[in-house]
Amino acid sequence: MNSVRRPRRAVHGVLLLDKPRGLSSNDALLRVRRLYQADKAGHTGTLDPLATGLLPICLGQATRLSAQLLDSRKRYLAEVRFGELRSTGDLEGEVIARSDPAGLEPLRLRAALQSLTGRIRQIPPMYSAIKQGGQRLYELAREGLEVEREPREVEIHALDLLSFADGLALLDVSCSKGTYVRTLAEDWAKAVGQVAHLHSLRRIEVGPFGQQPMRTLEELGQVAQQGVAALDALLLPARAALDGWRFVRPEDELLPTLDHGGSVPWPCEEVGPVAIEGADQRLLGLGEVTPEGRLQPRRWFGSVGI
Repeated sequence: MNSVRRPRRAVHGVLLLDKPRGLSSNDALLRVRRLYQADKAGHTGTLDPLATGLLPICLGQATRLSAQLLDSRKRYLAEVRFGELRSTGDLEGEVIARSDPAGLEPLRLRAALQSLTGRIRQIPPMYSAIKQGGQRLYELAREGLEVEREPREVEIHALDLLSFADGLALLDVSCSKGTYVRTLAEDWAKAVGQVAHLHSLRRIEVGPFGQQPMRTLEELGQVAQQGVAALDALLLPARAALDGWRFVRPEDELLPTLDHGGSVPWPCEEVGPVAIEGADQRLLGLGEVTPEGRLQPRRWFGSVGI
């Protein structure tokens, strides 16, 4: 007997999910969407199944800001196990090489981190979702194949060794999107004449999100028993994704021009990206103040706003 499908509803906001280990980002997204009965939902960048931590999920109109969060800075706590290199770069793979980390000291490890900070080039691991020749790299890897991969430029904003004992290091990583922490761990080990793999990974910041409380799926399930209003109370407003942006508020008579993609006169004391809001503080769009003194919409959500 088929279960009755609950109707979807228009619900808008950002949920900060604490993704559990062993669950894919898409599966986590589907569970949240089902709990909220949301008509639209999207996450803001894949977190590996073995990783835990912050997965911002945008619901409803907030999905229109997913790209801003996808491009934003990320921060992780990574446990790196020295002495074993694994086929997948993490705990899932087989041990393919060993080294003796007994003589490693924190001072040497910290010195090696300096060469990995800033703009660096990484070769994506074979166990990754990048497509090559129409196939995911991890699909080729599972067939026992290894293909040449083009290096990709990423930016490592900061690396901080928090602890090191018995071959296990705890590393605080602040980086750009597209960074493979597994590859970072292996390159760090090479710099000190060792091998290593990623023992665990927890994401603690995505763009402006990190200080606010995260919600587990178990917690959401309990709150859902109180009704959708209780669930909705856990959502952050869509504009929370733009914390740190400069907000501007055009007069109502300028909105029709902006609605049609046109620019309007604007003081140019501070040029650059801006978030455009209405009189009721609804987010109308993203734009730019140009050196010529114009406010130009770049991504417009409409004068109704979100």
